[in-house]
Amino acid sequence: MDRRTGLAFALIFLILVGSQYLMPKLFPAPEQPEGADSTAVFTGTYTEETTEPVLVVEESLPSEFSEIEVPAQGPETPDQALALKVGAVEKTITVSTPLYRLEISSRGGRIISFETLEHEHFEGSFVQLVPSEIPENGLDALVFRSGEIKLGAANFRFVNPTNIDLHTGDSQQNLDLIVETTGGLAVQKTFTFYSDVYGVDVNYSLISQDTELSRTSLNLLGNPEDFRFGWNQGIKMTERITRMEVPAMRSLSLVGDQLETKKLGGLKKNQEKVEGYYRGSVHYAAVQNKYFTVFGIVPQDSGVVEGTIHLSGDKDLMSQSWAIEVPAVRGTGSEIATARLHLFIGPADIELVHVYGQDIEKGIDLGMRIIRPLSSVVLSLMGWMHGFIPNYGIIIILFSVITKLAFYPLSKAQTTSMKRMQEIQPKIKELQEKYKNDKDKLNQATMKLYQEEKVNPVAGCLPMVVQMPVFFALYQALNHTIALRGQPFVLWITDLSQPDSLFPLPFELPMLGGDFNVLPILMSVAMYFQTKLTPSTGGGQMAMMNTMLPLVMVFIFYNMPSGLVLYWLVNTIMQVYQSWRIHTKAATDQGVQAT
Repeated sequence: MDRRTGLAFALIFLILVGSQYLMPKLFPAPEQPEGADSTAVFTGTYTEETTEPVLVVEESLPSEFSEIEVPAQGPETPDQALALKVGAVEKTITVSTPLYRLEISSRGGRIISFETLEHEHFEGSFVQLVPSEIPENGLDALVFRSGEIKLGAANFRFVNPTNIDLHTGDSQQNLDLIVETTGGLAVQKTFTFYSDVYGVDVNYSLISQDTELSRTSLNLLGNPEDFRFGWNQGIKMTERITRMEVPAMRSLSLVGDQLETKKLGGLKKNQEKVEGYYRGSVHYAAVQNKYFTVFGIVPQDSGVVEGTIHLSGDKDLMSQSWAIEVPAVRGTGSEIATARLHLFIGPADIELVHVYGQDIEKGIDLGMRIIRPLSSVVLSLMGWMHGFIPNYGIIIILFSVITKLAFYPLSKAQTTSMKRMQEIQPKIKELQEKYKNDKDKLNQATMKLYQEEKVNPVAGCLPMVVQMPVFFALYQALNHTIALRGQPFVLWITDLSQPDSLFPLPFELPMLGGDFNVLPILMSVAMYFQTKLTPSTGGGQMAMMNTMLPLVMVFIFYNMPSGLVLYWLVNTIMQVYQSWRIHTKAATDQGVQAT
């Protein structure tokens, strides 16, 4: 939950609690007183018997690579060993599956376009997750003891330069890219695509192309120590109302059991706000918008992997990035050293990413740690109900009804307690007048009155406190689940993840925008009637607060997802009905007793 929304709900909570207990104290009437890495790392020296492949890159590569002249007997300096052979013209390959369509550039071997074919953009096309403007070079690299190949700046060659088209039921397919050095080394990057999942496997291999040259180069460079996988393409905003999506934009990492997050909003101040270096047992890093995510997941096939994650950002492009550095592992056959990463690009859906394990559910925004379990339960129940109820709007209504019935005993106790507090207010005022100069005696007399009248002054607040975690869990689930995206309800409510705009206004309203949204207004009306049925003990100040609360709620909920507002509307209507029933029954009981 972003800070502004959290403060808003904290305000709501204080208002609601204050209306029952705190406000009479704050605004009295005038006359009243006041683990270890188990992977095998390449540590040997390059000999004639070691014939596996290897990769190398220049320390600082220009836009157009030029060869460094290498003596006939082989490279004599690390720069000569790392120099890349002249690259060809930049090319792109398109990969299509039933789930997505992406483009990979030979420049850095990066994904420069990714469209999810299951999700429509509000302008009518498919959702594009890679911004049109990205940094010129990527972040990938191969780190040696005495040098570094900046693969993100290399111009790879496609081994088989043809587009890939996977259909349902097709087996996996690889795309190989290779870049060579003048020192007899090469690095091969292999993407593995699948027809039925968003996940893509990325594999780097360091290869020897010339035994004599590569041996000389590796003796100069030292051991291949780490591979760096990076994503500095950012993630594009995908929703119509950008100011409601910006608070959800973030980068994150999980190292050990520590989840670190950096909000995009911090980048407006300075880059340091989104910077972070984390060393330890690396699990994953990601950049996310409200409904989609780009995860880099470190495979844990052989146990935990000790590495480094670097979170950063580009202030000019207003985008965030991650880089994961993992040890180079001894290869087999012709490979000298390798490293592997799972790359997941797609909807931020727990069901889709949980197959990777590693507590990846922590990387999906479901609110504060204390309410995440409740949010997960809500999402699971909604998914289960959607199996036989196709309309999420109906599911939300049923959720609201079920939760309200579950909390009915608390709501009844709350309303009854508030009504009893209202009834004994004249007696409390008498005590306040009698002991206005002696606070201790006033407190003793007030507590004695509560005991005689069998009234608990905090009983009106306790039910609200108990219900708040459930409400926050529902808020997070309904506000962030991609399951509601593009899901219609009835009539003008065509997308439960967006505000229910009936028609655009000819002008912009401050803090509200340029749409006429119906559900927040209906919710405000229902809340007005609720305040009229809620016993008040705070005099004129409390009456004013009750009048202002529905208006405040309009501003808070106006641009929130219609699914969330629908839940709150149904909840408020049921509260109005419950309060009316409780008051009616109390009046009937009093009439029977009087006769």
